[in-house]
Amino acid sequence: MKKLILLLSVLALTVSSCSSDDDVATVQESFVGTWKFYKAFEDGVEVVYDTCDYEDTIIVDGSGTFTTNGYQANVNGGCDLTNTETGTWLNLGNGMYSLTSDGETYTEEIKFEENRMYFDEVDGGTVYREVYIKQ
Repeated sequence: MKKLILLLSVLALTVSSCSSDDDVATVQESFVGTWKFYKAFEDGVEVVYDTCDYEDTIIVDGSGTFTTNGYQANVNGGCDLTNTETGTWLNLGNGMYSLTSDGETYTEEIKFEENRMYFDEVDGGTVYREVYIKQ
């Protein structure tokens, strides 16, 4: 769940620079899809979250909207969907994206490597990274 909140506050994209409309379309296509939480790092050291956090997803559609789904453990040891948030996104070009959720807008940078998306946030000198895998 912490990742989901962090995502909304830092979500963005960093891909190679775009210089044409075709490049922008490729970047958007990279972002569109279903992403599942994979790993988190704090100053380069992997952080282990609760099992259900690894079920968290981000669903990005090509019409400019996204949905985040957060999961928490239930009393039976399974995972329940406990938080769903929606928002909008806009490709600003040059790998930058604007994301709006709950009335707040963020402009951030995210990187893609193969089927992975990751983004960094620096807070108090600590670098936090979250990695998602495209489903």
